[in-house]
Amino acid sequence: MDQQTLQQNREREWVRRLFAQKGIDPLEVRSLQCPAPDVGVTLSDGRSLAIEVTEVLAGEHARRNARKKDVQLAQQAAGGIGAIFTRPACALDVACRIEAKISKDYQVPRGHQLHLLLAAGTFEHGAMATALLLYITIQELNQLTHEMLALSHYQHVYLHVQLGRGLYEWNRRDRWHEIHPPAVPPDGRAKPQADM
Repeated sequence: MDQQTLQQNREREWVRRLFAQKGIDPLEVRSLQCPAPDVGVTLSDGRSLAIEVTEVLAGEHARRNARKKDVQLAQQAAGGIGAIFTRPACALDVACRIEAKISKDYQVPRGHQLHLLLAAGTFEHGAMATALLLYITIQELNQLTHEMLALSHYQHVYLHVQLGRGLYEWNRRDRWHEIHPPAVPPDGRAKPQADM
């Protein structure tokens, strides 16, 4: 399987997990072709969604704002490239991903609503279950991202922390709000859910 097919499979799976978390069973989840957003979804209520899917990784803000040599030295000191998948992301990392996505010019299929899914703590990369949640608050998300999202074409944005099953949503009326707090056992280590 080539890299593009693997990425499309991952994106569709992350969208399915998002809707499973919301208790919604889409009629269809399919990959769309660039320059459209990544995934098309048809819901039972007749709505069609075009969802851009991206993964939030720790240190993205620092990597984007540092010189290449500084980033390489920081990665070596912090445990190598694997650290970006297992270390906690912060609100600045989320804001950095959003900023990168709102600058894109998508060709949204006619009749589709444009949504953004920020996947974090993904099973594929073995991220720490509570990593994102320990470093992000709703207040920070609103402070760092609400204004740029309000000027974007996105109608809904989701931050889905898959390990721990935390789910946050942004829309123009409600701003960022928590839909599901993370389910983290007392030992602090979330276990993958059977229905995922």
